Amino acid sequence: MSGSPAPSGAATGAVTASTAWAATAVTDLPGSSALLDVAATGPRDAWAVGYKDSAEDREGAPAVLRWDGSRWREIPLTGDDVHHLEGVSAAGPDDVWVVGNGPSAFAAHWDGRRWAREKPFGVVEDYRLADVATTGGTAWFAGNGPSKAVVLEWDGREFGNALSTGGAFNAITAKEGHVWAVGSSENHMPLIWHGTADGVWESSPAPEIPGGRLNRVWQISPSEVWAVGEVTTGPDDRAGRPLVLRWDGSIWSRVEVPVRLGALHGVTASGPGDLWVSGIDADHAGQVLFLRFDGARWSREYGPLFRVHREDQQYEETDDVNHTGIARVPGTTALWAVGSVGVGDDEDDFVLRH
Repeated sequence: MSGSPAPSGAATGAVTASTAWAATAVTDLPGSSALLDVAATGPRDAWAVGYKDSAEDREGAPAVLRWDGSRWREIPLTGDDVHHLEGVSAAGPDDVWVVGNGPSAFAAHWDGRRWAREKPFGVVEDYRLADVATTGGTAWFAGNGPSKAVVLEWDGREFGNALSTGGAFNAITAKEGHVWAVGSSENHMPLIWHGTADGVWESSPAPEIPGGRLNRVWQISPSEVWAVGEVTTGPDDRAGRPLVLRWDGSIWSRVEVPVRLGALHGVTASGPGDLWVSGIDADHAGQVLFLRFDGARWSREYGPLFRVHREDQQYEETDDVNHTGIARVPGTTALWAVGSVGVGDDEDDFVLRH
């Protein structure tokens, strides 16, 4: 699209971006576009989803990009029943789920050759899907309906309602027979539920943090789970404060991070000493924030500075980062990060590689 962002070196007065993160060329998505989530199964297979061809006067269309080891290319997913894709989970190159929303909630499964489209809630328009996690032939879906949050299970044949509770879910993860769904409670505090392979679900009490909202969750092991998000205290608290919670097998605890104001959108890890978080630092406009925890301490770095030259202006300006997502590439030290910069008709997607 016109006005698309171009990464540059740090501008005067800005913190120098980490040279480890670099922008990667992708298919030029038309109109206002964003990538909201990313998943990888190996060095030659990664998936990024979001939306394209959006504008202030139209809803847009789903965007699916796939990395084949040498380039990103768009995988068509057409239909007027979906406008935006919110999440992606991949157990392998031939086992990929995406979820999104249009007039009603939408899910699709990629078997390596084609998409199989699903309507988890039928044509009911009051439900929305937020995220998906797939493991061992089973897929789990986090969504929201009228005054309640829901988790659905796909067993390979049909959808079943696994959980209904108050509040709203934003994310879900599944591994080793454990499922975690996170979001915000009806009282606007962190919300966490834990499920097991035998179908037992229970609330997992989180610290009472007014204004706390969890955006993503990642399980390293049953005794180490991380959830990230933000804390906002009112409409005037635009930036908010980063929120990180850690499960040690017994309790959830809040973990302080070296960022004053901002929000955290993504989390991934390859093991206990390799946790990565993506988000926004309000003090570093135009750059993606990356936090790494090595098991003992946090380090902080930033992606390249995004600047844009708009058609109606004679100068470049820094574009604010809106969304971020992050994924570790299994079996490697590589990472993918996706997101968007700009607002309204000037929003554009990006892909970064570490």
